[in-house]
Amino acid sequence: MPPTQQIHQPHPAPMPVRRKHIDWAARTIRLELFTVIVGSALLLAAVSLYLAFSGTTGSETKLVNTSKYQAVFLNGGVTSGSVSYSTYFGHVAKLTSSYMVLDNVYYLTDTSTTTSTSNPQLVKLGCQQLHSPYDQMVINRSQVAFWENLQDSGKVVQAIQQYIKQNPNGPNCSQSTNSSSQSTTTPQSSSSSSNATSGQ
Repeated sequence: MPPTQQIHQPHPAPMPVRRKHIDWAARTIRLELFTVIVGSALLLAAVSLYLAFSGTTGSETKLVNTSKYQAVFLNGGVTSGSVSYSTYFGHVAKLTSSYMVLDNVYYLTDTSTTTSTSNPQLVKLGCQQLHSPYDQMVINRSQVAFWENLQDSGKVVQAIQQYIKQNPNGPNCSQSTNSSSQSTTTPQSSSSSSNATSGQ
C-alpha cells in the first residue's frame, strides 16, 4: 500500500492587531469645557458670598451724607437715671454688617423733676462723663433700629452748633461733670423735642 500522504492545510493568517485610536481633539475639548464649567461655578459662588456679606452694607453706606449729622435710634431704648440711651447723634464714620462707628457723639438727657414737664438737654459724649470715654461709639448693628441724615435746619443740629459755638475748644475736662456747663438746652418743649429727634 502506498504510504498515506498527509495533507497540510495552510494556517490562517493572524489577524492584525488594531490599535485603539485616541481622539485627542475631543478629549481636549471636553477638558476645556469642564474647566470652564468649574471656573464659572467658583466665580458665581464668590460673587454670591461677596454680595451676601458686603453688597447690602455697601449700598447702605452710600446713603450716609458725610457732610451732615446722623441720628441713630437703638432698639428698645434703655434709660439709666436721667440719661436716655435710645437715640444718639453724630457722624457715622463706618458702617458694616456687624457694627456702626459714630463719631462726634451727642445724646439727650431730661433734667425735669416731674413727669408732667420735660426739659431735654443735649450732652456731649467725652471726658466730662464719669467713665471719661473717647468721643466715639461702636454700636452693634443688631441694636440699631434705624438711622437718619439730619438737616442743618433741625433743632438738634442747631443745638449742636450752639454747643460748638459756646465750647470752641471742646468740653472743659478740668471741670467736674454738671449738665448746666456741659450741655445745651434744646429750644423746644417735650413734643417739639420728640420731633427734633425723629423727624429732622
